[in-house]
Amino acid sequence: MTSRFILGQYKPSDSLGHRLDPRAKILMALILMILALFNSSPVYYLCLCLGLLILIQLSAISLKTLLGNLRPFVILISITALYHLIFSARETATLVEFIGLRLTRGGVYMALVFSLRLMVFVGVAFFVSLTTMPSDMAETLVGWLKPFRRLGLPADDIGLIVFIAMRFIPVLAEEFDTIRKAQIVRGVDFSGSLIRRSRRLAYLLIPVFQAAVRRADDLALAIESRGYISGGRRSSLKAFHFNGADWAFMILSILIAAGLFVVTGYIWP
Repeated sequence: MTSRFILGQYKPSDSLGHRLDPRAKILMALILMILALFNSSPVYYLCLCLGLLILIQLSAISLKTLLGNLRPFVILISITALYHLIFSARETATLVEFIGLRLTRGGVYMALVFSLRLMVFVGVAFFVSLTTMPSDMAETLVGWLKPFRRLGLPADDIGLIVFIAMRFIPVLAEEFDTIRKAQIVRGVDFSGSLIRRSRRLAYLLIPVFQAAVRRADDLALAIESRGYISGGRRSSLKAFHFNGADWAFMILSILIAAGLFVVTGYIWP
């Protein structure tokens, strides 16, 4: 097993974040991301990132482990920042001009805002996925979709799809890591230029795709052998109940996020 965790992989523990009701965490995450879409203050995003970092630390996730697993998202954030530095707000004042490229004040501002917004989204996703079992997230989704059964919405099937998708992310990542090591043992060199490494990806993608298809076929047979019927009514293994800590966490989180939204959006932009 690889020592790295990835988005969608649950990390067992008995921390404060793990003991919270999954509905409280998911509701907090949704409200936080919705508010983040309508605010353009870097101060707001910095405060949210700090708060999420504190929550992750309280969830028994070390800072070293977290930073080590943020590297793929750093690439995405860097591409986003570079795009806005080059193409956004070209009509604003020029700060630096080099070999025909202008670095504008508005471009820097947009790059900072969108990069921090992505960091907030990634932080929220990490907190929820690391502290909530995939089955609990699927059960929460099914519970919220139950009223729409009268409209013909297959709530249980959607929950099963979400659960399988979340469980397949770490499984495929582990498969990818195993195949990569096997190919290195066979003499495949993944170092060198970007073009060379891109060509070598075929030695990884084809076996990973084959393994994914094989696992999907085995999973379908396992589900069928256990008597799963699409559209059938199913009972829940767990019954979630809000306690005082859940209410306090959700209300306090929403009040802090909404207060920061008002302060940074209208009073201190």
